[in-house]
Amino acid sequence: MFKISKCAITVAFSVLFGAVIIFGNYGTAFAADRCSDPRVAKAAKEGELIVISSIFETPETQNAHRKGFIKHWCLPKDFNIKFDIRNTPGTIARIEAEAKNNVKISGDVTTMPAITWFMEAVKRDLLMAYNSPEYVHMKLPEKIGLNNIPYWTSDMYMFVPMWNGKTMPNLKIDSWMDLLKPELKGKMSILDGSVQQSTALAYWFLKDKVPADYWKKLAAQDILIASTSLHSVEMMMSGERPFSVLGVSADACVLHSQGHTFVKTAAPKEGVMLQEQATAAFKDAPHPNATQLWIDFLRSHDGQVIFEKNEGRVPGRAGVPSSCAVTPDGDSLFSSAFAPDYKQMVRDPNLVKRAQKEFGAIFVNK
Repeated sequence: MFKISKCAITVAFSVLFGAVIIFGNYGTAFAADRCSDPRVAKAAKEGELIVISSIFETPETQNAHRKGFIKHWCLPKDFNIKFDIRNTPGTIARIEAEAKNNVKISGDVTTMPAITWFMEAVKRDLLMAYNSPEYVHMKLPEKIGLNNIPYWTSDMYMFVPMWNGKTMPNLKIDSWMDLLKPELKGKMSILDGSVQQSTALAYWFLKDKVPADYWKKLAAQDILIASTSLHSVEMMMSGERPFSVLGVSADACVLHSQGHTFVKTAAPKEGVMLQEQATAAFKDAPHPNATQLWIDFLRSHDGQVIFEKNEGRVPGRAGVPSSCAVTPDGDSLFSSAFAPDYKQMVRDPNLVKRAQKEFGAIFVNK
């Protein structure tokens, strides 16, 4: 039997105060003496940080980030980080319950896959404009439109072809067109894009990178609709449906860490869609110094290594290697990665519904 964490399955600031900047081994901007940054003493007096998020779900990942943050900034060991963790709609609802009643948001910072909400939050003056000195290294998300400096930058998650290498030991996938191979007929599953937004967006924004008839030909491969990522993983591992069309890369990392090294993934040459795990601070953060330090830490090389290892996401910072043999890092994806056009989605509020309807017509109600 295998186990896989819920976190892996579930399938997203003003000027720096008086720091002297030098460059370390990874090209990171460090203070000459990080611990003497005047914000550190102020943050220690604030005593805590409140993170409202739809990630950092497990105690293990929360502790890793808490310890890393305290060590990075030489904060007191009793410095408290409160994690208020919900799913993304619940996180937004928690924030809106205060914001819509003109109550200051009782949190400091958030990380979630919700760029369209962040875009509206900027217009509503809910987010802090802080240009962290670490943002200059967030190159891939800047290239594909997942940053909005000085309000936020993004780490990323992705869906990639994933398969059971025991069942299909000779399979090679270099292109999305390879999924049309006759030997894959009846062996694939896909999440239900008629209800699952991320799958619908992957379908929609891949359309201009593959032939017009590609998705209908793929549906003719007898694709089974999986109800959840866990369902897809279970079928892949058992060999019932050994190939997942849009597997979650974080799942592959968890499985590899558990010794299932036969799990394979591919980054097709036409491109892989990356979606955001954006981090932003609230304008009226009750602990503004700790908030800025948290942003700097998450975007530092140290913080990105911790985030990548514990969250299984693609780090946005250049030069951060993948800790997982089957997950590409941002540097290797730099030339082929793309993201949903969130500005288009804001201009066209019905885009997601149209994508879900099209997907359903091709794969579900065919």
